[in-house]
Amino acid sequence: MINDRCREVVNDSMQALHALAKLMPLLTSQCALSEMLETINRTLGSTLAWISMDDEAGMQRVICAGEVTCHSFEITHFLASTLLQRQHRSWRSIYWKENVGNVLFTPSHPGYQQLHGGVLCKLSGREGSDYGYFFLGFSQRLLSMPILKHVMVVLMEKLSDYFAEIVVRERAAIEMQRVVTQYKILFERAPVLMSSFDRRNRCVLWNAECEKVFGWRMAEINTHADPLALFCPDHEERRRVRGSLNALPLNDMYEWHPRRKDGATLTILWSNVPLPDGSILNIGLDITERKKAEQLLAQRAMTDDLTGCLNRSAILQRLTVALESERRQEWDHPYSVLMFDLDYFKQINDGWGHQVGDRALVHFCDCLRAISPASSALGRVGGEEFLLLLPGANSAAALTLCTALRKALRTSPLKVGDKSLILAFSAGVVDVRCGQRDASLLLTQADRALYDAKRTGRGKTVVSVDYL
Repeated sequence: MINDRCREVVNDSMQALHALAKLMPLLTSQCALSEMLETINRTLGSTLAWISMDDEAGMQRVICAGEVTCHSFEITHFLASTLLQRQHRSWRSIYWKENVGNVLFTPSHPGYQQLHGGVLCKLSGREGSDYGYFFLGFSQRLLSMPILKHVMVVLMEKLSDYFAEIVVRERAAIEMQRVVTQYKILFERAPVLMSSFDRRNRCVLWNAECEKVFGWRMAEINTHADPLALFCPDHEERRRVRGSLNALPLNDMYEWHPRRKDGATLTILWSNVPLPDGSILNIGLDITERKKAEQLLAQRAMTDDLTGCLNRSAILQRLTVALESERRQEWDHPYSVLMFDLDYFKQINDGWGHQVGDRALVHFCDCLRAISPASSALGRVGGEEFLLLLPGANSAAALTLCTALRKALRTSPLKVGDKSLILAFSAGVVDVRCGQRDASLLLTQADRALYDAKRTGRGKTVVSVDYL
């Protein structure tokens, strides 16, 4: 950590000269750019240092170092704005005594308040052509400007010698401003999630759509030691997601289920692209509402509109899947199937009206669901016929359930005005044998048992003993 004494270097002439003398031998051609910037920060007491230059293909290359994170997009916007203001004046360096963070960052960025003094210099080759820019930012205000200017002149000569072989072009200021402005509008207003995290897991890009969808502001995210934990509380899920967010570019979109600030679970289609500076831009689409709509449509396609039970095709599919699962895993657990039919239902419709008949079907299903185990599945297979699948229960358990259902229908009759309507039913039960796979045969058995119950007086439950 840079001590307070070091941070005052640029505001004290003797310290500045000593720091410069110490710095010069350290800036060698063997240093990597990032190492050089770290050395400058450490020696001069600066908080942020970056170099921006164009490569041979005209692509911007940005190298940053320091306590404040600065993304290439922010640097491009800063340069464009600065060059546009100075386009009719010749300059080699620009100094900010204070509030340079206000110029470089948006108000939500931590550096907006942290950076005060700053200096921007042009990088020039031996032929005098400009090929890039060098910036130093300080957390304190600049006081000894003449001393700092002398330091920067010497430093720029050293850096120019180091970068003499790099030939770059300075883009036209107005065109750069136009492009950056268009990008900034797209970045902030597009209904697309755009973010980036550096390798220290700090959020360095977070557009307005991210803030709207996730509920977190970038400044809030960066107060946490592990920002990804805000979105992935589960450690294993966080471990799987981390690499794709800031390390490995993806070739396709994949589905992610992060948490919102309010705890709600989102469904995000996510991918990322590598940027020229080596960072990763994460791009996502919020499809939470679309997923909910798809799930609702799928649920409606499987549900009986009146009773809320599974419809005929859905309950038969559930039975087929259950039989296939038992066969595949060779389970030998009890499993029973019940077929119900409301007794004298036509008389209810004729005597009480079809609306009461509909209410009777709903009341019957509500009572049955209330006493059925959570693992069961109830479906409507006909007008007043219902099928109940009872995994883990044999015919004896099914008979007990029928007894409890009759008691519930007596103690909680359907209220129609000031009158009570007690519903009755007949039922057929089939014990599913291990290895039994034919759903249609099971339904035939259950239907025959139900027919026997109705034929012999109704209000009964008959267990099938004919396995065909």
